[in-house]
Amino acid sequence: RVHVKRSSEFQTWYPTVKTFTFRRTISFWGSVFCCEGCLLFLWIDMMTTYTIGTPEMLYELTKVPNLLGGTFFLSGIYLAWFELINLDSERINESTYNYLWCDLEDVTKRGISQLSFFGAAIYLIGALFYTCAQVSDFFELDPTWKERLVDWPYIIGGFLFFVSGCLEMIINNVFTSPPTAYVWWVAVMNGYGGLTFWLSACPSVFEGEAATIVGVSGTVTYLVGAVMGLLMWRGEQFGGAMIPALNRLGHVAVRADPTSHNGQLVVEVKEQDKAKAQDALNPRLSWRGLVFLIVYIFIGAFQILASCTCLNHHMDYRDDPERFRRFLNVFVTSFVNVCIVHMVLALNSVTVTMPKRGDEPFRSLVILMRVLSLIVLVNSVLTLEVQFEDAEKYPPSSI
Repeated sequence: RVHVKRSSEFQTWYPTVKTFTFRRTISFWGSVFCCEGCLLFLWIDMMTTYTIGTPEMLYELTKVPNLLGGTFFLSGIYLAWFELINLDSERINESTYNYLWCDLEDVTKRGISQLSFFGAAIYLIGALFYTCAQVSDFFELDPTWKERLVDWPYIIGGFLFFVSGCLEMIINNVFTSPPTAYVWWVAVMNGYGGLTFWLSACPSVFEGEAATIVGVSGTVTYLVGAVMGLLMWRGEQFGGAMIPALNRLGHVAVRADPTSHNGQLVVEVKEQDKAKAQDALNPRLSWRGLVFLIVYIFIGAFQILASCTCLNHHMDYRDDPERFRRFLNVFVTSFVNVCIVHMVLALNSVTVTMPKRGDEPFRSLVILMRVLSLIVLVNSVLTLEVQFEDAEKYPPSSI
């Protein structure tokens, strides 16, 4: 009966190849973007705590990564919202999507709690408050306007993150069930992360070094939660912490119906037959593959930081063109590497398994790509170090 029920639920949420691919892709990029955002947030705290680089680089290596990290974080949260407001499989098959809103009644009639709807909306609003603060922080504001456009949006955004995290814990029965599933831990991590983001922004609660420590602990827990989101994606649990109905459908083998013209899925009820199904649509990502996914994410974050180290030399094209070309080369190289690594991530979101022995040259190419990724990761760290040394040798021209 459990298998029959799971089969029925699977066919409800994933009637076609397109719906399966849609939910899997949204889930993947939501976790990836949140990981990248958290890594950039951690860099800012490390930069300010250990005074890395020169004073001239402080603005470009704190304000810019802060905005980019917030943009990645906002994108990940928006994708969770986008998935929630597009639960209608028929509309997905017709490529008709909701982008900002949907009918709440349409969500609840599919068995999704209203708490999921409001929790995802509150998360998104909180991220928008954070983005407002990050954009405003680019400008020199007087204390009154800084309080209105930077300090208060951080406080409100952190509070909304905490409220949304609490709703996630309620949705996933954190207070009444043992910690036996990834989603349980994701909900707890998000709840704690929201609490620390809120409290670290309140000067009446924490300030100075204490606020930094609290904020870092929250960012780390958000990062761990995002990595656990990738573990859920690996286990075909595409609902995250907001749509638990999509997390109960893992361990079901599916294949495309060869007689269907619209990519209809056929559910294999017997789980033990899944490994033998050559045309299964949901191959599992190995643990080794997951590790390299995280390596690619780190490369992307380091390359973004490397490009940021060049931004304070934008006026050198007038006073020292040779030095300008030097830093422009690093900037363009880092930007291209960021694009390449995200292409590799996109490829891994679709091709999740290593090609089998004999599938040449594809297997060798994947192995070589993984070896090169480790080299690029080390080179990314080395590039940052060299950029800091060059910044001391070649201070930027004044505007």
